[in-house]
Amino acid sequence: MDYKKISDGLTFLMTDKRITIVHGVLKSLGISPRRDDYDDFVQDASIIFAQAYADFLRDSDHSANERDLMCFAYQRMRWRLLDRPRHQQLEGILFSYSLDNSEDDHDYDDVLVDQLASHPFTHLENSSFLGYLYQHSSLNQQRYLVAKLNHHLSDRQIAREYGVTRAAVSYWRRGVITRAHQLRAKMKGEF
Repeated sequence: MDYKKISDGLTFLMTDKRITIVHGVLKSLGISPRRDDYDDFVQDASIIFAQAYADFLRDSDHSANERDLMCFAYQRMRWRLLDRPRHQQLEGILFSYSLDNSEDDHDYDDVLVDQLASHPFTHLENSSFLGYLYQHSSLNQQRYLVAKLNHHLSDRQIAREYGVTRAAVSYWRRGVITRAHQLRAKMKGEF
């Protein structure tokens, strides 16, 4: 990555009122200046512009005109910013369970932790919610959470560990899932 060209791209964007292209992209996406995260979008779009500037100069001859550059940067900012809500939606989905399948040997480790989360705060939020869930669960549900999350045991291994049937472990799992949905609904209602 050529940091000099990216720095030059930011300088280019901030001169001669070229920053209006950023506001134009945000307006075309329906992102209002009244949103709390509008400044974050402006900053992200500015960085995308600078990267587009560096890529445009690298891919083209230096004889390219400013209009072509601005069209290229506009499209790049628009496409990248359109991806942002999709990534946020993926980060917002923390739990996705299906009780329709009656097999007991599900591995929910990949579901309980959002592997797609790119921000450390998302991992922190996940662990915070799991701690909250643990505090508001019954003793057997707590046993299930500890066995699953800390010891990575399958349902069959949990049954063997606690000397219960696999049906009992399945009942604990459904209780944890139900409790998680209740707590999520309660948390959304508070905000």
